[in-house]
Amino acid sequence: MMRAGVLAALVLAATMGGAAAQTVSHGTWAGPPANAGPIAVTPPPPGAAPASPVPPGMRSPSPKHVLVLGGARGWHHDSIPAGMAAVYNWGRATHLWDTDMRTEFSLVNGRGGQPMTAGFQPVGLRDFDAIVVVSATGDWGLDASQKAALLDFVRAGGGLVAIHGGVDANHGWKEYVDMVGGAFVSHPFNNHAWPLFPFPLRTENRDTPMTSFLPARWIRQDELYVVRNFSRADAEVLLSMDGERLDMTRIPEQLPPDRDVPVAWIKQYGKGRVFASTIGHAKEAFDDPDVARMYTEAIRWALRLSGDDARPHPALTEPRPGGPTRTGR
Repeated sequence: MMRAGVLAALVLAATMGGAAAQTVSHGTWAGPPANAGPIAVTPPPPGAAPASPVPPGMRSPSPKHVLVLGGARGWHHDSIPAGMAAVYNWGRATHLWDTDMRTEFSLVNGRGGQPMTAGFQPVGLRDFDAIVVVSATGDWGLDASQKAALLDFVRAGGGLVAIHGGVDANHGWKEYVDMVGGAFVSHPFNNHAWPLFPFPLRTENRDTPMTSFLPARWIRQDELYVVRNFSRADAEVLLSMDGERLDMTRIPEQLPPDRDVPVAWIKQYGKGRVFASTIGHAKEAFDDPDVARMYTEAIRWALRLSGDDARPHPALTEPRPGGPTRTGR
């Protein structure tokens, strides 16, 4: 469902315009986007039920419902509006989910679950199937009941996708850090002079929908985090920094002893699926076709519409075989 006011204007501004969309090269910073034309909405997948007309202000009868949280309480990323709009657009284009966008946390509670009748409005997490955290940094200020509701939501099978600053949230809440799988500690390769840095990455596992289209080794221009409280015993790493092609000798005090810097991973939290990635600092990231596809597939996976549960592999692995072979990355 689309909210009126600022958030509606945000999405419309991100999706409407008079000029054709700019061509974006894969795996690189897209640069300032041109005015995009109307979003291209693909036909529903084969076998999908035809969509029924939805009066203005009512929630659509999509198969799944996603809550997007973009209320930063710490460092505010100017990419938050673009990221929130992107999640809305991906759901609309794939016909797989509808989206409620919030920059506050009142829906993080244990209520909801009632049938969708005329004028339905969500009241709590039981009205959703997954949560996407778009760089909602800092301490969210949840009370004890809200914290319990969020943890219970994922444990019971709800999905969670943490985009970039979603890994830099609630540092004082151990259970949130454990659920996400890690927490921001620094971005030593980035500063005001180099807000975006060309990172060499390894695709460790191309057997997932989120990574099957990525080369084994490639370059991503972004602001990527070093994380703490991360363990490969609990998570399946999909992307990591390629230490063989990145000089880490100048910042040893900011790195874990094993120089292991994950960039995207999946894990189980109870019955729920959790995907987290530090990609997405700049708003232009969401114009990159590979980033858009990775996060679209991550939401599908978290909703249990694709893929298998996470399978941690504690030892650092070489990129697994399979996937495309591409150059120029």
